[in-house]
Amino acid sequence: MNISSKSRYAVRALVELAGREPAADGRPVPLAEIAERRAIPQQFLEQVFATLRRARIVQSRRGASGGYRFARPPADVTVLAVVTALDGVPSLAECTQGLCERAEGCGAASVWIEAKEAAEAVLGGTTIADLVEREASARRGSAMYYI
Repeated sequence: MNISSKSRYAVRALVELAGREPAADGRPVPLAEIAERRAIPQQFLEQVFATLRRARIVQSRRGASGGYRFARPPADVTVLAVVTALDGVPSLAECTQGLCERAEGCGAASVWIEAKEAAEAVLGGTTIADLVEREASARRGSAMYYI
């Protein structure tokens, strides 16, 4: 499974947006600010956020006071939803997509399928709000351990 730089940048930007939203009091956050704070090229981020808007992960407002905000709470947006919106469903091999005619009865296919399911469980069980908390915890200097 290869997560694209587009998805990695999107997750970083969404964590920044989620961290800034409470201070914004419902006002949209300018994309230029997110791009600058996370060292992401703004033009690239504009393309990414257009896709996230179509996927109803974020909302946008145009104009001088424009920008982006979440379409639903960051606690309801999983990393898997972001990756799927930008890259499609993550997959390790053809057999995990049902494209291999030999997958049934193939021992190796079962490993790829299990790995895909494990990755989906981690990505689907981690929200943008979780990542905001992880960053805040790292800034405080205490490690968070997850089981």
